[in-house]
Amino acid sequence: MLKGANIHAYRREVICHYVYLKGATMKELETNWLTVAEAATYLRCGERIVREFVGRGEIPHVFFAGKALFYPSRLDEFLLAQEERPKPRETSAQEQDAELSEENRRIRLECSRNEVDSLIGELLEYKRGQERFVNGLGRNLQEDLSESDYSILSPSVFAQLSRWCHTRKRSPRNDWAQERAQKISKSMFGKVIDRVSLPSYRS
Repeated sequence: MLKGANIHAYRREVICHYVYLKGATMKELETNWLTVAEAATYLRCGERIVREFVGRGEIPHVFFAGKALFYPSRLDEFLLAQEERPKPRETSAQEQDAELSEENRRIRLECSRNEVDSLIGELLEYKRGQERFVNGLGRNLQEDLSESDYSILSPSVFAQLSRWCHTRKRSPRNDWAQERAQKISKSMFGKVIDRVSLPSYRS
């Protein structure tokens, strides 16, 4: 994956390539939009991949005169949005036992119930309740907090919340849910809790 300055260096390399092929001036090509074929070269992938992205509405583009066109700087933004997050450090079994201790799962007295309830409501309503995993987090938090009267989370739901606080891959869904999970964690525990892998959670 190209990152930062490398994207801009490669972009200029592509532009110089088309200067050579087409005999256009550098200024003309730097201000021109790219065709599907040129965008594929720019992104280092096949034209079919670009067309699939267009068909799914996942890549910035415009239609003009029946053709999909792409602006280079918007393609840069698209590439950077695919950047992988650094993987969170995996905790050992002993460390996970400590993280899942009753003391760590106990909710602080300063927790704002109204704020947490509002955030849980957003999780439950995400995609009109049709997104199993995000909605599942909201549902499990709601059930746990109701059962314990906002005193403690069960190990499985604590672990589920911790994983949403540290999602492994960027996506609109993951970014949206991670932001709310971290706010819930900060309200309940005064911090963003560390990621734990076990136990698995109910969905």
